[in-house]
Amino acid sequence: MNPIELKIIPHQTQDGLAYQLLRLRIATQDGIITPEDLQGLKLPQNVQFSQGIVIEGRGSIWLYGYLVHECHPAAWVGCYDPRLEGAVVVATHKHEVSVGQVLKLSLPSD
Repeated sequence: MNPIELKIIPHQTQDGLAYQLLRLRIATQDGIITPEDLQGLKLPQNVQFSQGIVIEGRGSIWLYGYLVHECHPAAWVGCYDPRLEGAVVVATHKHEVSVGQVLKLSLPSD
């Protein structure tokens, strides 16, 4: 079992834009992961790349870098920032959102 757990949750922004929340959780007792933990880490099989993906959860910058790369086929990718109460779009293939745009959203519960 990988110490990094990934879960996809269908959701929408406050403006009604449908997206998928990619929730990450570190499942080690001490909350520490190593770069080797990326080996074998895969996105959940139910990812719909036709929609955007927002990555959310506590993780290292290199984990976020890996996840943004893996989510590249998606319509767009954003990273949740609780200080902004939204997701910052970091990559896009669609004209409906632009890089640097903050999509306001409330996080869904598990």
